[in-house]
Amino acid sequence: MITRKTRRGIIVLVLLTTVSFWAGRKLDTDFQEPVTGLDPKLNYALRDFELQFFDQDGQPTINLRAPLLRNDPELQLGTIEKPVFKLNQPGITWNLTAESATVTADKEHVQLVGKVNILRHEISTGALAELNTEEVMIEVTPQTASTDKPVRIFDGYNHLTATGLDLVMKTNTFMLKQQVEATYAVNY
Repeated sequence: MITRKTRRGIIVLVLLTTVSFWAGRKLDTDFQEPVTGLDPKLNYALRDFELQFFDQDGQPTINLRAPLLRNDPELQLGTIEKPVFKLNQPGITWNLTAESATVTADKEHVQLVGKVNILRHEISTGALAELNTEEVMIEVTPQTASTDKPVRIFDGYNHLTATGLDLVMKTNTFMLKQQVEATYAVNY
């Protein structure tokens, strides 16, 4: 037989459990939407940030992370310290790093400056190609990159050096501009 005191304790316990459950559910429904469309006319800085861009099918296309992004509304430029870009294409991933980058207000032109490293990874074969230079201008929509600086390319076997490069990432083609030197591995 349950005493009156025990019955009251059980009722209070059930009541507190119900209130706790209700309060917890209410917090779950108060989800904040991510910030979108930051006004380029504002002067702001983002620290330790990561941006993810998706295509029309919801697949990730570009990922950008860096310790600092600053927006200068007067110059209409964003500056990024130590950016790490990852560009996903069917069967290929491009990883781009630099000491710094500038981005135009329309986000169509990105200039990588300093020690620039571009790594191309073919997912099906595991083949890697690495490109090193001092400066690269990237056109975002056509997915092209170019430089007039000295360039070193290594694909795991072959070495290429040149002054200047035009790269089309969509078709995985490049043209070396001047003073091209190549060392090819014959038997691999």
